[in-house]
Amino acid sequence: MLARIVCQRYWWFPLVREPLLLGMHILAWRHRIDGRSHTVRNPECRGCIRFMKAELEEKSPTFRVLNNLVGKSFTTLRDARVTREERDEAKQFAREAMDRDDN
Repeated sequence: MLARIVCQRYWWFPLVREPLLLGMHILAWRHRIDGRSHTVRNPECRGCIRFMKAELEEKSPTFRVLNNLVGKSFTTLRDARVTREERDEAKQFAREAMDRDDN
């Protein structure tokens, strides 16, 4: 949700985000991870990169190193471009989506 907002506001943000996503997809492919295979009840959660990222954290030492090097900087860059209210709304949306997935 936050990435979508920032991508709409800043033309250059996809130039930063998309190579990182491509790297995650390549590592996921290498480790035979399919984030879309997770069963979700909320259609908006289907294919969420959180599933792929969680599995990569578990299975890929390369991802862990790269995420430790880049992850916090990327999050800081993204979060500096949204309001506190938007961050709170995104967290609430994620909580509600996960609650719907668990039911």
